Amino acid sequence: MTLLLLLACTDKTTLDDTAGPGDTDTADDTGRDDTDIDPRFAALAAAIEADLEESFATGASVAVYQDGAIVFARGFGSGHPDEDQPIATTTLFQIGSTTKMFTATALLQKVEDGTLSLDYTLAEAVPQLEYALDGTWNDQIRVRNLLSQASGLYDYVPWDGGSEDAELADLTYGDYAEYLFAMNPAGEFWNYSNPNFSLAGLATQVADTRMWPDIVAEDVLRPLGMTRATSRKSEVEADGDYATGYGYRNVSTGAFGTVGMRNVVDPAWVRPAGMVWATPTEMIQMATFLMHGDTAVLSDSLRGELTKEQVSIDYLPDVQSYGYGVFVDRGFFLGDAWYEVPNWNHGGNTLSFTSTFYIVPDQDFAISILSNGYGDDFSGSVAAAFESLLTLPAPAAVPPAYTFDPAGLDAHVGAYLDAYNVGDVVVSREGDLLYVDMPLLDELGYVYARALTPVSTDVWILDLDGTPLDLTFIDSSGGTASQYIRNRSFVVTRVADEAPAALAPSRHASREEVAAWIARMKLQPSPLATSLARPR
Repeated sequence: MTLLLLLACTDKTTLDDTAGPGDTDTADDTGRDDTDIDPRFAALAAAIEADLEESFATGASVAVYQDGAIVFARGFGSGHPDEDQPIATTTLFQIGSTTKMFTATALLQKVEDGTLSLDYTLAEAVPQLEYALDGTWNDQIRVRNLLSQASGLYDYVPWDGGSEDAELADLTYGDYAEYLFAMNPAGEFWNYSNPNFSLAGLATQVADTRMWPDIVAEDVLRPLGMTRATSRKSEVEADGDYATGYGYRNVSTGAFGTVGMRNVVDPAWVRPAGMVWATPTEMIQMATFLMHGDTAVLSDSLRGELTKEQVSIDYLPDVQSYGYGVFVDRGFFLGDAWYEVPNWNHGGNTLSFTSTFYIVPDQDFAISILSNGYGDDFSGSVAAAFESLLTLPAPAAVPPAYTFDPAGLDAHVGAYLDAYNVGDVVVSREGDLLYVDMPLLDELGYVYARALTPVSTDVWILDLDGTPLDLTFIDSSGGTASQYIRNRSFVVTRVADEAPAALAPSRHASREEVAAWIARMKLQPSPLATSLARPR
């Protein structure tokens, strides 16, 4: 839900980082101090400083838009973890998955000119893509499923991939098509997956003659007035005014510390899903477009599809949905108080940068915070901005809440299968608790807590090898039993109503396969599970 942001869980310990080209470049020194902050924004500034203290970031840049103008823009801290590099409002940061709204806009432009359709299948939009494991998947997944995160595709992020533009197509038709898979039928339910937007970017590229970085820059970023935003690291280095961060220096070894520009990831395949660089003041241009439109960029009708409730997210009923590259929320919590104030948002995380982006359209308000740390949490800053700058209604008398009804637990009991990662999963009930058995992981020596922790009747937390994972039981058929158990990293499908007394692993994945899957899973921990597992 809103204000649930990703928290990293690695100690903030400085590691040695060999300087790479451009590592000593600095942003403009604004020369400002706290005395020049308008009192109206003092609470926000204090919250930014406090969030910086608790995050891996050493610096952040913020811009606030309200009633037709940017009313506050400022840099805080240092743009390099080991140097005094004051952040200016012109300093570039990676925005991570906030990129997805730009990718969706570029694709919708192709829908507008008739070269793509939201109803096209992958077979029509990307004809060269053929999944080796099942040749029917590309006939089932539609373009609208990609943009709304409802394709069922496994979440795969090759952080160490090549930076050549051709990699977007080459990897898709190569290793991705050979080894990757769909976890469930398309359109069944929402489940966050980065390949949705890599494929949306490739579909846009197939419908054009240019490479995706040029399409998004020339057709979306520049027309919106984002004159310095780009998705290629080489262009950021040429610009010279950029931050470097703190996070994963090497995804293969897990080395964590200062990430010089040489070690900042730049995988071309991931660019449409999360590799744009921008400044907060430029991000405000996207916010104003989403609120007020620009028909030179996209028609108002298609722009409205970006922020329309396309697919429910299912954690809390009637609270959060996904549009096309945008989370669409009906309200937000400040502490325990729920305010029915619609807002649009999308965070973003790369291995050493974090983006926090919120729009409150009814009050012509937007805030963008970009920081130079992995998994930073600036929810306190967003809360301070909302409390001090918005006109809030009275809190809801009855806020949305997770409800637990033991009468609904029998619907979840049974045997499930994920043929690609966790293998068989057997769910049993003892009293008012659910238990899981995973024979494949048992066989390979992985540790998990059999007893699940309830969040609601349908949402539970599994501790797998020290990582909390949210599990949502989903009945998409309107029947009396759950057909699926959903997690971002895996989906298991019901194969039997009764939990067998014993079950041998139905797929003998190698230890290396499972180890690689768990390592990838830990790089993208669930915001919901991380938050709910945290002591209150």
